[in-house]
Amino acid sequence: MWRKPEEPKVSSPLPEPSPASRVEPMRGPGVAAPAGIPVAHPPAGGVLTSSLLIKGEITGREDVFIDGEVQGMIRILEAKVTVGPHGRVSADIEAREILVRGNVKGSLLGHERVEIGQTGEVHGDVITRRLMIDDGAVIHGMVEVQRPAEPAQPRVVHPTGTESSQPVAVEATGS
Repeated sequence: MWRKPEEPKVSSPLPEPSPASRVEPMRGPGVAAPAGIPVAHPPAGGVLTSSLLIKGEITGREDVFIDGEVQGMIRILEAKVTVGPHGRVSADIEAREILVRGNVKGSLLGHERVEIGQTGEVHGDVITRRLMIDDGAVIHGMVEVQRPAEPAQPRVVHPTGTESSQPVAVEATGS
């Protein structure tokens, strides 16, 4: 008797993308993908392209890729600083990891690691726990590779009140 009219099915005018198709982000002029980073996924953090000149202090918590010119100070304590092949840095760099493929005039303090690629050139001191230097890299300055911090030896207090530093076996429990 009374039937509800059926709603017409709307077909999508756009075909479903095939798994083989790939969408690449648009990039402005002068923006090149850093070596080793796929074009479809821009790098996390900041990118300073070759047409930029930064004077001052750069601080932050994310990775930074520098392919331009920086003059001042760079402090990225919790992440990685990469100086690209066209990068020109006149600054001290302090970061968890530092990768140099361009030219740096200043000290490098890598809390975990410093790597100087074959096109990298450093004019300044390098202090880090782990150091990698490729063939062709240039370093003019002092290099100091630090050992990981050794745990302090516990002090033993004798009943007579005198102290001595002796190794003591300690067992840790729990996780």
